[in-house]
Amino acid sequence: MEIRDPVHGPITITPAERKVIDHPLVQRLRGISQLGFGERAFPGATHTRFLHSLGTMQLAGAAFDAVAGDLGFVARADMRRFRATLRLAGLLHDLGHPPLSHGGERILPRIGEIRTVQGDPPRRTATHEEMSVALVANSDLADLIRLEFANEGVRPDHVAALISGRTPPDDPFQVGGVTLLPLLKQLIASELDVDRMDYLTRDSYFTGVAYGRFDKDWLLSHMGAHRSDGEVGLTLDSNAIFTFEDFLLSRFHMFLMVYFHHKTMAYQRMLERFLEGAGRRIRAPADARRFSDCNDEWLFRKIRGSTDPWASRISRSSPLALAVEAWDDEASDLDRMRDRLEDRLSGPCEWVDSEVEFSKYFRFGKDDRHAGSPTLMVRVSHHGTRPSLVPVDEYSDLFMRQAGGRRVLRIYGREDDLKTISRTVGSMLGVQGLKPGGRPVKA
Repeated sequence: MEIRDPVHGPITITPAERKVIDHPLVQRLRGISQLGFGERAFPGATHTRFLHSLGTMQLAGAAFDAVAGDLGFVARADMRRFRATLRLAGLLHDLGHPPLSHGGERILPRIGEIRTVQGDPPRRTATHEEMSVALVANSDLADLIRLEFANEGVRPDHVAALISGRTPPDDPFQVGGVTLLPLLKQLIASELDVDRMDYLTRDSYFTGVAYGRFDKDWLLSHMGAHRSDGEVGLTLDSNAIFTFEDFLLSRFHMFLMVYFHHKTMAYQRMLERFLEGAGRRIRAPADARRFSDCNDEWLFRKIRGSTDPWASRISRSSPLALAVEAWDDEASDLDRMRDRLEDRLSGPCEWVDSEVEFSKYFRFGKDDRHAGSPTLMVRVSHHGTRPSLVPVDEYSDLFMRQAGGRRVLRIYGREDDLKTISRTVGSMLGVQGLKPGGRPVKA
Protein backbone atom coordinates (compact mmCIF):
# COMPACT_ATOMS: atom_id res chain seq x y z
CA MET A 1 0.00 0.00 0.00
CA GLU A 2 1.11 3.56 -0.69
CA ILE A 3 0.31 6.81 1.11
CA ARG A 4 0.64 10.02 -0.86
CA ASP A 5 2.67 12.57 1.08
CA PRO A 6 3.02 16.17 -0.19
CA VAL A 7 6.63 16.31 1.00
CA HIS A 8 8.15 12.88 0.30
CA GLY A 9 5.80 11.60 -2.39
CA PRO A 10 4.59 7.97 -2.21
CA ILE A 11 5.26 6.27 1.14
CA THR A 12 5.10 2.48 0.86
CA ILE A 13 3.84 0.68 3.96
CA THR A 14 3.60 -2.99 4.82
CA PRO A 15 0.32 -4.66 5.93
CA ALA A 16 1.70 -4.87 9.48
CA GLU A 17 2.62 -1.17 9.49
CA ARG A 18 -0.84 -0.31 8.21
CA LYS A 19 -2.45 -2.01 11.21
CA VAL A 20 -0.24 0.01 13.55
CA ILE A 21 -1.09 3.21 11.64
CA ASP A 22 -4.80 2.41 11.98
CA HIS A 23 -4.54 2.07 15.77
CA PRO A 24 -6.50 4.81 17.66
CA LEU A 25 -3.36 6.11 19.40
CA VAL A 26 -1.70 6.74 16.04
CA GLN A 27 -4.88 8.07 14.43
CA ARG A 28 -5.14 10.51 17.34
CA LEU A 29 -2.16 12.34 15.85
CA ARG A 30 -4.41 13.51 13.00
CA GLY A 31 -5.93 15.85 15.57
CA ILE A 32 -2.64 17.21 16.94
CA SER A 33 -1.29 20.20 15.03
CA GLN A 34 2.40 19.97 14.26
CA LEU A 35 3.10 23.61 15.14
CA GLY A 36 0.47 24.26 17.79
CA PHE A 37 -0.50 27.93 17.42
CA GLY A 38 1.91 28.34 14.51
CA GLU A 39 -0.95 28.61 12.01
CA ARG A 40 -1.98 31.90 13.70
CA ALA A 41 1.21 33.38 12.24
CA PHE A 42 1.56 31.12 9.18
CA PRO A 43 -1.96 30.23 7.90
CA GLY A 44 -0.67 27.33 5.79
CA ALA A 45 0.76 25.55 8.82
CA THR A 46 -2.26 23.31 9.40
CA HIS A 47 -0.32 20.05 9.07
CA THR A 48 -0.43 17.45 11.83
CA ARG A 49 1.78 15.19 13.92
CA PHE A 50 0.27 12.30 11.95
CA LEU A 51 1.81 13.54 8.72
CA HIS A 52 5.13 14.20 10.43
CA SER A 53 5.14 10.69 11.92
CA LEU A 54 4.56 9.08 8.54
CA GLY A 55 7.36 11.17 7.05
CA THR A 56 9.76 10.28 9.85
CA MET A 57 9.01 6.58 9.32
CA GLN A 58 9.74 6.99 5.61
CA LEU A 59 13.06 8.73 6.24
CA ALA A 60 14.00 6.16 8.90
CA GLY A 61 13.80 3.43 6.29
CA ALA A 62 15.72 5.51 3.77
CA ALA A 63 18.47 6.32 6.31
CA PHE A 64 18.82 2.65 7.28
CA ASP A 65 19.14 1.70 3.63
CA ALA A 66 21.82 4.37 3.24
CA VAL A 67 24.01 2.95 6.02
CA ALA A 68 23.28 -0.72 5.22
CA GLY A 69 26.30 -0.96 2.90
CA ASP A 70 28.57 -0.69 5.95
CA LEU A 71 26.69 -3.43 7.84
CA GLY A 72 27.81 -6.44 5.84
CA PHE A 73 28.60 -8.39 9.03
CA VAL A 74 24.88 -8.35 10.02
CA ALA A 75 22.72 -11.30 8.92
CA ARG A 76 19.77 -10.57 6.62
CA ALA A 77 17.18 -11.55 9.21
CA ASP A 78 18.68 -9.13 11.72
CA MET A 79 18.83 -6.40 9.07
CA ARG A 80 15.11 -6.82 8.40
CA ARG A 81 14.39 -6.72 12.14
CA PHE A 82 16.49 -3.61 12.73
CA ARG A 83 14.94 -1.80 9.76
CA ALA A 84 11.37 -2.66 10.83
CA THR A 85 12.11 -1.57 14.42
CA LEU A 86 13.63 1.72 13.26
CA ARG A 87 10.65 2.51 11.01
CA LEU A 88 8.23 1.84 13.88
CA ALA A 89 10.28 4.10 16.17
CA GLY A 90 10.03 6.84 13.53
CA LEU A 91 6.27 6.34 13.25
CA LEU A 92 5.64 6.26 17.00
CA HIS A 93 8.23 8.69 18.39
CA ASP A 94 5.65 11.48 18.88
CA LEU A 95 2.81 9.27 20.09
CA GLY A 96 2.67 10.99 23.49
CA HIS A 97 2.51 14.58 22.27
CA PRO A 98 -0.15 16.58 24.13
CA PRO A 99 -2.81 18.74 22.46
CA LEU A 100 -1.37 21.79 20.65
CA SER A 101 2.00 20.02 20.61
CA HIS A 102 4.53 21.60 22.98
CA GLY A 103 2.03 24.19 24.19
CA GLY A 104 0.08 21.58 26.13
CA GLU A 105 3.03 19.76 27.72
CA ARG A 106 2.04 20.74 31.27
CA ILE A 107 -1.25 18.79 31.10
CA LEU A 108 0.35 15.39 30.53
CA PRO A 109 -0.12 12.80 33.31
CA ARG A 110 2.14 12.55 36.33
CA ILE A 111 5.14 10.31 35.75
CA GLY A 112 4.01 8.04 38.59
CA GLU A 113 0.78 7.32 36.69
CA ILE A 114 2.52 5.92 33.61
CA ARG A 115 5.65 4.26 35.02
CA THR A 116 7.55 3.71 38.26
CA VAL A 117 11.24 4.52 38.45
CA GLN A 118 13.14 4.45 41.73
CA GLY A 119 14.11 7.96 42.77
CA ASP A 120 11.80 9.65 40.24
CA PRO A 121 9.32 12.07 41.92
CA PRO A 122 5.94 10.44 41.16
CA ARG A 123 4.13 13.80 40.88
CA ARG A 124 6.46 15.20 38.23
CA THR A 125 4.69 15.83 34.94
CA ALA A 126 5.77 13.34 32.28
CA THR A 127 7.47 14.59 29.14
CA HIS A 128 5.95 13.74 25.77
CA GLU A 129 8.88 11.38 25.13
CA GLU A 130 8.14 9.49 28.35
CA MET A 131 4.44 9.37 27.43
CA SER A 132 5.34 8.00 23.99
CA VAL A 133 7.47 5.24 25.51
CA ALA A 134 4.71 4.30 27.99
CA LEU A 135 2.10 4.07 25.22
CA VAL A 136 4.35 1.96 23.00
CA ALA A 137 5.36 -0.42 25.78
CA ASN A 138 2.29 -0.68 28.00
CA SER A 139 -0.89 -0.25 25.95
CA ASP A 140 -2.80 -2.58 23.65
CA LEU A 141 -0.65 -1.11 20.88
CA ALA A 142 2.18 -3.20 22.36
CA ASP A 143 0.06 -6.33 21.89
CA LEU A 144 -0.58 -5.35 18.27
CA ILE A 145 3.15 -4.89 17.59
CA ARG A 146 3.96 -8.28 19.13
CA LEU A 147 1.32 -9.96 16.98
CA GLU A 148 1.92 -8.26 13.65
CA PHE A 149 5.73 -8.20 13.79
CA ALA A 150 6.27 -11.63 15.31
CA ASN A 151 7.85 -12.94 12.10
CA GLU A 152 10.43 -10.13 12.11
CA GLY A 153 11.18 -10.57 15.80
CA VAL A 154 10.25 -6.94 16.61
CA ARG A 155 9.01 -6.32 20.14
CA PRO A 156 7.44 -3.15 21.57
CA ASP A 157 10.24 -2.75 24.13
CA HIS A 158 12.73 -2.72 21.24
CA VAL A 159 10.83 0.17 19.65
CA ALA A 160 10.55 1.95 23.00
CA ALA A 161 14.32 1.61 23.50
CA LEU A 162 15.02 3.54 20.30
CA ILE A 163 12.56 6.29 21.29
CA SER A 164 13.87 6.61 24.85
CA GLY A 165 17.54 6.02 24.02
CA ARG A 166 17.83 3.60 26.96
CA THR A 167 19.49 0.23 26.47
CA PRO A 168 17.18 -2.71 27.27
CA PRO A 169 18.45 -5.30 29.82
CA ASP A 170 19.20 -7.80 27.06
CA ASP A 171 20.44 -5.68 24.16
CA PRO A 172 18.41 -6.92 21.17
CA PHE A 173 20.56 -4.86 18.81
CA GLN A 174 23.76 -6.81 19.48
CA VAL A 175 25.22 -8.98 16.73
CA GLY A 176 28.37 -11.01 17.32
CA GLY A 177 29.43 -8.94 20.30
CA VAL A 178 28.81 -5.64 18.47
CA THR A 179 25.79 -3.47 19.26
CA LEU A 180 24.00 -1.34 16.66
CA LEU A 181 22.00 0.53 19.29
CA PRO A 182 24.12 3.74 19.14
CA LEU A 183 23.66 3.89 15.34
CA LEU A 184 19.91 3.31 15.48
CA LYS A 185 19.49 5.87 18.28
CA GLN A 186 21.43 8.43 16.25
CA LEU A 187 19.15 7.91 13.27
CA ILE A 188 16.11 8.67 15.46
CA ALA A 189 17.48 11.41 17.73
CA SER A 190 20.85 13.12 17.27
CA GLU A 191 22.50 16.03 15.51
CA LEU A 192 21.68 14.33 12.20
CA ASP A 193 18.40 12.47 12.61
CA VAL A 194 15.33 11.66 10.55
CA ASP A 195 13.00 13.47 12.97
CA ARG A 196 14.68 16.80 12.23
CA MET A 197 15.00 15.99 8.54
CA ASP A 198 11.24 15.59 8.28
CA TYR A 199 10.01 18.40 10.49
CA LEU A 200 12.34 21.01 8.99
CA THR A 201 11.37 20.06 5.43
CA ARG A 202 7.67 19.73 6.29
CA ASP A 203 7.39 22.86 8.43
CA SER A 204 9.19 24.89 5.77
CA TYR A 205 6.80 23.58 3.11
CA PHE A 206 3.61 24.32 5.04
CA THR A 207 4.65 27.67 6.49
CA GLY A 208 5.85 28.86 3.09
CA VAL A 209 9.32 29.90 4.28
CA ALA A 210 12.72 28.97 2.90
CA TYR A 211 14.62 28.72 6.20
CA GLY A 212 14.15 24.95 6.68
CA ARG A 213 15.25 23.82 3.25
CA PHE A 214 18.39 21.73 2.78
CA ASP A 215 19.65 18.99 0.48
CA LYS A 216 18.14 15.96 2.22
CA ASP A 217 19.04 13.50 -0.55
CA TRP A 218 22.72 14.47 -0.49
CA LEU A 219 22.87 13.97 3.27
CA LEU A 220 21.19 10.57 3.08
CA SER A 221 23.43 9.36 0.26
CA HIS A 222 26.58 10.20 2.26
CA MET A 223 25.61 8.64 5.57
CA GLY A 224 27.39 5.50 6.72
CA ALA A 225 28.35 3.43 9.75
CA HIS A 226 31.56 2.55 11.59
CA ARG A 227 32.55 0.05 14.28
CA SER A 228 34.54 1.04 17.35
CA ASP A 229 34.89 -0.59 20.79
CA GLY A 230 32.05 -3.01 20.22
CA GLU A 231 29.61 -0.35 19.00
CA VAL A 232 28.37 0.84 15.63
CA GLY A 233 27.93 4.59 15.15
CA LEU A 234 26.88 7.03 12.45
CA THR A 235 29.28 8.61 9.95
CA LEU A 236 29.00 11.30 7.32
CA ASP A 237 31.32 11.63 4.33
CA SER A 238 33.42 14.78 4.43
CA ASN A 239 32.12 15.95 1.04
CA ALA A 240 28.68 16.36 2.65
CA ILE A 241 29.89 18.53 5.52
CA PHE A 242 28.69 21.81 3.99
CA THR A 243 25.26 20.28 3.44
CA PHE A 244 25.28 19.16 7.07
CA GLU A 245 26.17 22.68 8.21
CA ASP A 246 23.32 24.02 6.08
CA PHE A 247 21.04 21.50 7.81
CA LEU A 248 22.12 22.75 11.25
CA LEU A 249 21.63 26.36 10.25
CA SER A 250 18.20 25.52 8.83
CA ARG A 251 17.07 24.26 12.23
CA PHE A 252 18.61 27.28 13.99
CA HIS A 253 16.88 29.76 11.68
CA MET A 254 13.54 27.93 11.83
CA PHE A 255 13.54 28.32 15.60
CA LEU A 256 14.39 32.01 15.42
CA MET A 257 12.02 32.96 12.60
CA VAL A 258 9.16 30.42 12.74
CA TYR A 259 8.95 28.46 15.99
CA PHE A 260 9.68 31.60 18.08
CA HIS A 261 7.50 33.95 16.00
CA HIS A 262 6.16 36.69 18.25
CA LYS A 263 2.50 35.92 17.55
CA THR A 264 2.95 32.20 18.17
CA MET A 265 4.72 32.94 21.46
CA ALA A 266 1.88 35.28 22.52
CA TYR A 267 -0.65 32.47 22.14
CA GLN A 268 1.69 30.04 23.88
CA ARG A 269 1.92 32.35 26.90
CA MET A 270 -1.86 32.82 27.03
CA LEU A 271 -2.31 29.04 26.98
CA GLU A 272 0.26 28.68 29.77
CA ARG A 273 -1.59 31.22 31.90
CA PHE A 274 -4.91 29.52 31.29
CA LEU A 275 -3.53 26.08 32.18
CA GLU A 276 -1.83 27.47 35.28
CA GLY A 277 -5.18 28.79 36.48
CA ALA A 278 -6.95 25.54 35.61
CA GLY A 279 -4.55 23.48 37.71
CA ARG A 280 -5.61 19.86 38.12
CA ARG A 281 -8.96 20.44 36.44
CA ILE A 282 -7.34 19.95 33.03
CA ARG A 283 -5.13 16.91 32.88
CA ALA A 284 -4.66 14.40 30.06
CA PRO A 285 -5.66 10.89 31.15
CA ALA A 286 -2.97 8.30 31.78
CA ASP A 287 -5.22 5.53 30.48
CA ALA A 288 -4.27 4.81 26.85
CA ARG A 289 -7.85 4.35 25.61
CA ARG A 290 -8.96 7.69 27.05
CA PHE A 291 -5.74 9.38 25.95
CA SER A 292 -6.58 8.50 22.33
CA ASP A 293 -9.44 11.07 22.53
CA CYS A 294 -7.16 13.78 23.90
CA ASN A 295 -6.45 15.98 20.85
CA ASP A 296 -6.49 19.69 19.99
CA GLU A 297 -10.28 19.82 19.82
CA TRP A 298 -10.49 18.19 23.27
CA LEU A 299 -8.46 21.07 24.70
CA PHE A 300 -10.20 23.77 22.65
CA ARG A 301 -13.57 22.61 24.02
CA LYS A 302 -12.24 23.26 27.51
CA ILE A 303 -10.91 26.65 26.44
CA ARG A 304 -14.20 27.68 24.83
CA GLY A 305 -16.17 26.49 27.84
CA SER A 306 -14.10 28.49 30.32
CA THR A 307 -14.78 31.97 31.72
CA ASP A 308 -11.07 32.51 32.31
CA PRO A 309 -9.92 35.77 30.61
CA TRP A 310 -6.93 34.03 29.02
CA ALA A 311 -9.22 31.38 27.54
CA SER A 312 -11.50 34.13 26.25
CA ARG A 313 -8.59 35.82 24.46
CA ILE A 314 -7.60 32.55 22.80
CA SER A 315 -11.19 31.86 21.75
CA ARG A 316 -11.59 35.36 20.31
CA SER A 317 -8.21 35.19 18.52
CA SER A 318 -7.18 38.29 20.45
CA PRO A 319 -3.53 37.79 21.40
CA LEU A 320 -1.53 40.12 23.58
CA ALA A 321 0.28 42.70 21.50
CA LEU A 322 4.05 42.94 21.21
CA ALA A 323 5.39 46.00 23.02
CA VAL A 324 9.15 45.43 22.99
CA GLU A 325 11.45 42.81 21.48
CA ALA A 326 15.10 42.61 22.54
CA TRP A 327 17.78 40.24 21.24
CA ASP A 328 20.98 38.89 22.80
CA ASP A 329 22.91 41.64 24.66
CA GLU A 330 19.92 43.99 24.60
CA ALA A 331 17.79 41.14 25.98
CA SER A 332 20.23 40.76 28.88
CA ASP A 333 20.16 44.52 29.52
CA LEU A 334 16.37 44.48 29.52
CA ASP A 335 16.22 41.47 31.83
CA ARG A 336 18.44 43.17 34.41
CA MET A 337 15.95 46.04 34.58
CA ARG A 338 12.86 43.83 34.82
CA ASP A 339 11.97 44.60 38.44
CA ARG A 340 12.44 48.36 38.02
CA LEU A 341 10.48 48.35 34.77
CA GLU A 342 7.56 46.49 36.27
CA ASP A 343 7.44 49.02 39.13
CA ARG A 344 7.07 51.83 36.59
CA LEU A 345 4.58 50.09 34.27
CA SER A 346 0.97 50.68 35.24
CA GLY A 347 -0.73 48.09 33.01
CA PRO A 348 -0.25 44.31 33.14
CA CYS A 349 2.42 42.86 30.86
CA GLU A 350 3.87 39.47 30.05
CA TRP A 351 7.58 38.74 29.68
CA VAL A 352 8.40 35.89 27.30
CA ASP A 353 12.01 34.72 27.24
CA SER A 354 13.04 32.42 24.36
CA GLU A 355 16.50 30.91 23.92
CA VAL A 356 17.78 28.52 21.30
CA GLU A 357 21.11 26.71 21.41
CA PHE A 358 22.77 26.04 18.11
CA SER A 359 23.39 22.49 19.27
CA LYS A 360 22.12 20.54 22.27
CA TYR A 361 24.71 17.83 21.61
CA PHE A 362 27.81 20.04 21.59
CA ARG A 363 28.12 22.77 24.21
CA PHE A 364 31.40 24.61 24.03
CA GLY A 365 32.27 26.30 27.29
CA LYS A 366 29.84 23.97 29.09
CA ASP A 367 29.90 20.18 28.78
CA ASP A 368 31.21 20.03 25.21
CA ARG A 369 29.09 16.95 24.47
CA HIS A 370 26.02 15.45 26.12
CA ALA A 371 27.10 12.61 28.37
CA GLY A 372 26.32 9.33 26.70
CA SER A 373 25.35 10.84 23.36
CA PRO A 374 27.04 9.11 20.42
CA THR A 375 29.20 11.45 18.36
CA LEU A 376 28.67 11.85 14.64
CA MET A 377 31.96 11.00 12.94
CA VAL A 378 33.11 12.55 9.68
CA ARG A 379 34.70 10.08 7.28
CA VAL A 380 37.65 11.82 5.64
CA SER A 381 39.12 10.12 2.57
CA HIS A 382 42.85 10.24 1.89
CA HIS A 383 44.32 9.29 -1.47
CA GLY A 384 45.79 5.81 -1.31
CA THR A 385 45.05 5.24 2.39
CA ARG A 386 42.12 4.18 4.51
CA PRO A 387 39.62 6.93 5.43
CA SER A 388 40.02 8.45 8.87
CA LEU A 389 37.23 9.33 11.28
CA VAL A 390 37.06 12.75 12.93
CA PRO A 391 34.40 13.95 15.44
CA VAL A 392 32.14 16.39 13.63
CA ASP A 393 32.74 19.25 16.08
CA GLU A 394 36.48 18.96 15.41
CA TYR A 395 36.02 18.84 11.64
CA SER A 396 33.55 21.72 11.40
CA ASP A 397 34.14 25.01 13.21
CA LEU A 398 30.46 25.94 12.86
CA PHE A 399 29.75 24.66 16.38
CA MET A 400 32.36 26.99 17.82
CA ARG A 401 31.20 29.98 15.74
CA GLN A 402 27.58 29.52 16.84
CA ALA A 403 28.31 28.36 20.39
CA GLY A 404 26.57 31.31 22.04
CA GLY A 405 23.11 30.58 20.66
CA ARG A 406 20.50 33.35 20.49
CA ARG A 407 18.08 34.88 22.98
CA VAL A 408 15.00 36.99 22.41
CA LEU A 409 13.13 38.63 25.29
CA ARG A 410 9.71 40.06 24.54
CA ILE A 411 7.26 42.16 26.53
CA TYR A 412 3.59 41.82 25.61
CA GLY A 413 0.73 43.99 26.82
CA ARG A 414 -2.71 45.32 26.05
CA GLU A 415 -3.06 47.52 22.98
CA ASP A 416 -3.79 50.60 25.12
CA ASP A 417 -0.55 50.14 27.10
CA LEU A 418 1.91 49.59 24.23
CA LYS A 419 3.10 53.17 23.85
CA THR A 420 3.61 53.54 27.58
CA ILE A 421 5.57 50.29 27.78
CA SER A 422 7.81 51.11 24.81
CA ARG A 423 8.46 54.69 26.01
CA THR A 424 9.34 53.46 29.50
CA VAL A 425 11.67 50.77 28.21
CA GLY A 426 13.31 53.19 25.78
CA SER A 427 13.86 55.77 28.52
CA MET A 428 15.46 53.29 30.93
CA LEU A 429 17.69 51.76 28.25
CA GLY A 430 18.66 55.11 26.78
CA VAL A 431 17.04 54.41 23.41
CA GLN A 432 15.21 57.36 21.87
CA GLY A 433 11.99 57.00 19.89
CA LEU A 434 11.36 53.30 20.63
CA LYS A 435 8.05 52.36 19.00
CA PRO A 436 5.67 49.55 20.05
CA GLY A 437 7.03 46.23 18.85
CA GLY A 438 10.45 47.75 18.22
CA ARG A 439 13.89 46.54 19.20
CA PRO A 440 15.86 48.66 21.70
CA VAL A 441 19.13 48.69 19.78
CA LYS A 442 21.55 51.27 21.08
CA ALA A 443 23.26 53.51 18.55
